[in-house]
Amino acid sequence: MKRIIVSVTNDLVTDQRVNKTCLTLSNAGYDILLVGRKLKHSLPLEQKPYKMHRMKLRFTKGPFFYAAYNLRLFFFLMTHKADVFFSNDLDTLLANYLAAKIKGKKLVYDTHEYYCYVPELICRPKVQKVWLFIERYIFPKLKWIFTVNDSIAGLYKSHYQIEPVVVRNVPMKKTFDSIPFKSKAALGLPEDKNIILLQGAGININRGAEEAVLAMQWVENAIFLIIGGGDVLPELKKMVKELGLGQKVIFKPKMPFADMI
Repeated sequence: MKRIIVSVTNDLVTDQRVNKTCLTLSNAGYDILLVGRKLKHSLPLEQKPYKMHRMKLRFTKGPFFYAAYNLRLFFFLMTHKADVFFSNDLDTLLANYLAAKIKGKKLVYDTHEYYCYVPELICRPKVQKVWLFIERYIFPKLKWIFTVNDSIAGLYKSHYQIEPVVVRNVPMKKTFDSIPFKSKAALGLPEDKNIILLQGAGININRGAEEAVLAMQWVENAIFLIIGGGDVLPELKKMVKELGLGQKVIFKPKMPFADMI
């Protein structure tokens, strides 16, 4: 059975796209090992039909984190057998590219966003140049590339004359008969309101969350439930307080998928 090592920089708990990738490949008959990192407050990993490994790192953010993660990932890939390396986003690509080149393995790249031009990098030109250098050096050499929608695929094509294959973020078809559902009351939510849900580990600036909170001023008979984390959460909580939306916008920490649904 051929083995694929899939890597990502998060803690593997809430990334539904990567989980869907691993499940699809596992169902196709591949031996999957998913690699991420373990944070101080990471939730326990749920049982999956594929293997998972989380690395503990001294640094958790900033340039030292990305450098430490890629260095650890590189040595992990070099010392573990695999037929294919599967890199998710630019922050795992350097380690995957070097390991694949040295070991003569295939490399698949899934870019979940227009990485070098996200709001967090546009306002930090020096940091953006570093990521652009990595992308411009490696991207043209890649053979198998995926992304999340046609617009991002078009942008990459305009830059590199390479059009990634689009795999949308659509949930996998599944039944929930075996999952014990919790009531709204058990989750501390009002039972007489509809739920508008925003979930993710990367709820960041200028991704629409700010506008969604503002819009709740005019939404009736519903609550806006925000589950997860991201760098815009402190600003969102400040907006909720200033606008008096405490009864309409509710924040919850990240939780297992079974609890969230």
